[in-house]
Amino acid sequence: MRLGKEEAFLKAHTTKLYNWALEKAGSKKSSFWMSVLFFLEIVLFLPLDAILIFFCMQNRSKIFLYVLLAAVFSTLSGLTGYLLGHFLWDLIGPYIVPHLISAASFAKAAGHFQAYENWAVFFGALLPFPLKVLSLSAGVFHLGITPFISYFFLARTVRFLIIGGAMQLWGEKVKSFVDKHFHRVIVLIGAKIAAAFAILWVLAN
Repeated sequence: MRLGKEEAFLKAHTTKLYNWALEKAGSKKSSFWMSVLFFLEIVLFLPLDAILIFFCMQNRSKIFLYVLLAAVFSTLSGLTGYLLGHFLWDLIGPYIVPHLISAASFAKAAGHFQAYENWAVFFGALLPFPLKVLSLSAGVFHLGITPFISYFFLARTVRFLIIGGAMQLWGEKVKSFVDKHFHRVIVLIGAKIAAAFAILWVLAN
């Protein structure tokens, strides 16, 4: 069965990502690369859940070390976004409102976020919601930094423990599936992120 042009293009590029992850996951510096990737989550557009799965597949003896590193450095990445939103919003805000979002929609989004505060952080960090939006918004709306870090880290730990636990139990089956369908896994994660953006837009309107 021939692939469509779009799927062939996607498969070619995700194969490069797959091979790159294979190289880094198998290296002696795999823990270092895990830390770097999750710290750069604030600027990267990589499906890091899939990257965590892949690293766990290659080094099952280090699964819970990877989970811990992912949670810690993802939280540091979230804190970076929080600080940018907290201290630089007055500088960058005028370029975002009303050019990228209307003032009325932004005000509604602010109301929703402030109403749920810490639970919004927890569920946003637990679910495949874009870290950039979550952390920047928390900083813009001046949520307490200590609750932000606490709820964010707790949610990330739970999320990555679920992934790590699944890999501990069903690692070989998952590896076999991902080896065959890595590019489709990437598409699925991308679709979940798009859905999260759609939910945010609905709430804001």
